[in-house]
Amino acid sequence: MSKILIVGKKSFIARSINKQSKHHTILINYEDLIKKKDNFFKKFSFIINCSSNLNFIKKKYNIKFDHDYNIALKIKDLNCRYLFLSTRKVYYPKSNIKETDKLQPICHYSKNKLISENMVTSILNKRFLILRLGNIIGYDSNKSSRKLHNTFMDIFIKNARNGIIFRNPHIYKDFLPIKFFVKIIDKLIVNKSEGIYNVSFGKKVYLDYILKWLNYYNIKPFKIKTLKINKNNNNKESFYLNINKLKRKIKFNLTLKILKIECMVISKKIFNEK
Repeated sequence: MSKILIVGKKSFIARSINKQSKHHTILINYEDLIKKKDNFFKKFSFIINCSSNLNFIKKKYNIKFDHDYNIALKIKDLNCRYLFLSTRKVYYPKSNIKETDKLQPICHYSKNKLISENMVTSILNKRFLILRLGNIIGYDSNKSSRKLHNTFMDIFIKNARNGIIFRNPHIYKDFLPIKFFVKIIDKLIVNKSEGIYNVSFGKKVYLDYILKWLNYYNIKPFKIKTLKINKNNNNKESFYLNINKLKRKIKFNLTLKILKIECMVISKKIFNEK
């Protein structure tokens, strides 16, 4: 069993990994980690950063706001490996995106993530594992969570509680329940994996289906509104990741039926919360 340091106490993903992982984990704030000396890091085999900075998300790249780069500097002369959570937004949006496909980040966040990927890889040589993520879905009941930007789940929950469900029969995306994401991380750590991997469901899931499943336990009245998106922009909105490289590395099987069940479990947590 590996000893894992997870950065980002206010992060939903960080707390989920800390709670669900089969490895021995310790959760720490970025501000506390950056003050630590070498001896603190020597006991960990992997470091996972789930923290970020609003300036990193919203503005042009500035090295002082790059948490991944600054953590990589702290461990550059040590033996521990670094797990970097990146985003599928570094790619040009399309179907069946492979790790070797065209990189075309558009927003500040994705541009900064790609810069950060390159910075970290140059510092750590081969001691890194970069996961380019699709939409991670789950329900965070912790009211102290730090929301630096709105995720797909944040937008859905806000709209649903306001009595609105948006739909578009043409748009599809890629979704992965948080429980399965943690299992994937555990397996990759056991295998001492290196390099870059796409991590998601790996198949197109139309918004109409995922929204129906997530709204399953909503008993309050709601209106269904169709998203007004130009047909020419559907391709820019739709994507799914090719995860063949991930499947060659670890055993991973998530069917559409299982995804539906997991979404309904999430729905129950959202709408049955008192």
